[in-house]
Amino acid sequence: MSARPISALFALLLAGLSGAASAADYTLNDGVVRFSAPGDWPVIMQMSEGNPQVIAFQVKDPADTGTGEATRVTVTTRKLDDAQAFQAFVNTALEKARQTPGYESETGADGSSLRYSGMSQKTRYKYRESYFYRNGVAVQLRCVHPVLAATSPAWIAAYNQGCDQIAASLQK
Repeated sequence: MSARPISALFALLLAGLSGAASAADYTLNDGVVRFSAPGDWPVIMQMSEGNPQVIAFQVKDPADTGTGEATRVTVTTRKLDDAQAFQAFVNTALEKARQTPGYESETGADGSSLRYSGMSQKTRYKYRESYFYRNGVAVQLRCVHPVLAATSPAWIAAYNQGCDQIAASLQK
C-alpha cells in the first residue's frame, strides 16, 4: 500500500475522531442563554418554551451498565424579575441541595460552584451546581454522577472537563 492512501486514511480517521469530541451549541430563552456541550453527550430532554426551560444530557459511564444508575447534566433557566429574585433562586436551590439524603458538602477546585454528595436509593452521587444570571434569566448548571467503584479516573476527568466546558461557555 502506498503512503498516499495510508495518509488519506489516517486523515479521515482523525477527522472522524475530532468530530466525535467536538462541541455542540445550544440556546435557551430565545438566545439569551447560549452554551456548548460535548458533542457525544446525547440530549435526553429538552424544554425550550415556557418558564423554566431545560436541556438535559446523559453522559454514558461504562461502569454504570446494568446498575440502573445514570450520569446526567442539566442546564435549567428561569426568567426572573430582577437580581434579587436571582438570589432567592440560588438560595432555594441551596436549601434543596442540603435536604438531599446523606448530604455532605465538598470543596471544588474552582470554589465558584456548590459541590456535594448525597444518597439516591443505595448509591452515593456527586453533585456540582453552578449558577449564573444573564439579562433577567437565572441559569443553573447541574452535573450529577454516581460514585461507582468501576468508574475510571480517565472517565471522571473527561466528565469534569465536559462540565467545565459548559460552565465556561455559560459565563461568556
